[in-house]
Amino acid sequence: VDDTTLNTYSYEIYSNFAYNPTSNAAFVNGAAFPAVFGMPQLAQKAQAKGYTVFFLTGRPESQRAGTEKNLTDVGFPVTTTPVGGNVDNVFLKDVAHSWTTCDETGDKVCSTIEVKSETRKYIESLGYDIKGNFGDQFSDLSGGYADKTFKLPNPMYYLP
Repeated sequence: VDDTTLNTYSYEIYSNFAYNPTSNAAFVNGAAFPAVFGMPQLAQKAQAKGYTVFFLTGRPESQRAGTEKNLTDVGFPVTTTPVGGNVDNVFLKDVAHSWTTCDETGDKVCSTIEVKSETRKYIESLGYDIKGNFGDQFSDLSGGYADKTFKLPNPMYYLP
């Protein structure tokens, strides 16, 4: 979501390019981000051609309402119809989901690659074939379960 579908540059300026979870959550929950240029139209076109569009993000479940509102407000096809037991077509980072084997106990922190690849595996287990996976970080695209990956440029930050 961040810098793939929603442009977080306004937050980067506000925070002087220093991530702070509290101020970032205020932006996220306030649904304050504009769309990444051209991405709502791409998602709408894919949906019009019969594809199901999914959104995977490292944002926590506590930011679901703001994330879904923001995506909807800028023109993305967010659905609230259950998709294979998920609340909708937006998957947030929640290692408590039944489809992820990642267990954040003790000092263990689950990587973006672990959570996102297991979520894509779960989506495919529902009978979907992920034709394209778009992301601004290589960690968004790693771990398999997509026919093709598309790396979007992001000169602002790098996540391993």
